[in-house]
Amino acid sequence: MAMLNNYITKETSRAKSRKDVPAEEMKSLLSNALAYLPHYRKFVWDANINGINVRYTGNSEHQYDFWRENWWPSPNNRESLPHAFVYSVTGVPDMEPQAFYSPQLNTALFVNTEYYGQAKSWALGMAAAILERHYNTHSIHGACAEIDGKGAVIVAPTGTGKTTQVNKMFQHESGKVVGDDWVYIEHPGVLKSGVGHRFKIRQPERRLYVRTENEENEPWLRPILDGCKCENVVMRKEDCQNQQCWDRCQKGERRCVFDEGREWCFYAFANSRALLPREWMRGEEKVGDSATLNLIALLRRDKTSPAQVNLDPDEAIKVLLEGSYMIRPGAGPKEKWGTMAHEPWYNPYLLVRDDKKQEEFFRREIESARCILLNTGVESIQQTHDRIARELKKAS
Repeated sequence: MAMLNNYITKETSRAKSRKDVPAEEMKSLLSNALAYLPHYRKFVWDANINGINVRYTGNSEHQYDFWRENWWPSPNNRESLPHAFVYSVTGVPDMEPQAFYSPQLNTALFVNTEYYGQAKSWALGMAAAILERHYNTHSIHGACAEIDGKGAVIVAPTGTGKTTQVNKMFQHESGKVVGDDWVYIEHPGVLKSGVGHRFKIRQPERRLYVRTENEENEPWLRPILDGCKCENVVMRKEDCQNQQCWDRCQKGERRCVFDEGREWCFYAFANSRALLPREWMRGEEKVGDSATLNLIALLRRDKTSPAQVNLDPDEAIKVLLEGSYMIRPGAGPKEKWGTMAHEPWYNPYLLVRDDKKQEEFFRREIESARCILLNTGVESIQQTHDRIARELKKAS
């Protein structure tokens, strides 16, 4: 049996971070960290993130490999000098894993962590700040797919089924996947209201950086994930952290994949990831890089809220600004997993947060498209999908 292309990082979730480091302090931090970045193990690559050039410099071959695979390359010319910088250095003594961001320098520094997810999200956050400030472009932490040429953006906290619903949409006979994590919507500078305007959705990534746990409910993904570059997939039964699966195995309701002779489990750890080429799932004809905005679907997961609520702009803005969600394994400190928190705009990637601008962007978009709030905790995956498909069909 072929072995999985899997890398185990020492840090398997986001490191402690500071997002407001003054320029002079950042220069000092960089000077200290870069002393441990030898010229013979220095990886550099420029990513084109929706026209923003973000340069990675680091000594983690794993992180560099994922970075290079995930983004489109920036043109190598004088007009494409870096707008932002990501430095990542491991092996720095006497420092715990940490992440630092200086808005003044458009620079992020990661120390002693190879976990790719945080570097990816901060790169998106730095590009978002530049795009928002200079190009009137809205960055949304959301998934996007289309059916019959009509696009839906699904905005939701982690763990409510965002990626699952995108997978269902593109499996539709006339469906396409655009992206599962981040999209851009460019706003014309003279637009006073979204009414009558159809916005265009774009996505920045070549790959889908997906939680491999999706395979538990969608077994068709397993042979595809087997061929992907992966991060932190569990390779031993004793390392399993999926307590619900353990309990079901103990009751005889299911059989552990390791007991079936498999050498790894994609859903034993909630934050294991794969870098998945979109076209591998159903072919190139099922992939799109852009779509029109016809529907915004917000998701939540609880046992008491209605299955669907149709939202006007004011109601939607209230839900988005509150951003109530449950912290899932792999997101933040372990002691906070399972507790409730607030993530305004459901966007943890916003390194520079401007609530007034976010509301302005979302209000225009919601005025131009239908907006619904679905509860994935009271219906099946298929029932939620059917609601999205019906709403898209009704959308103009």
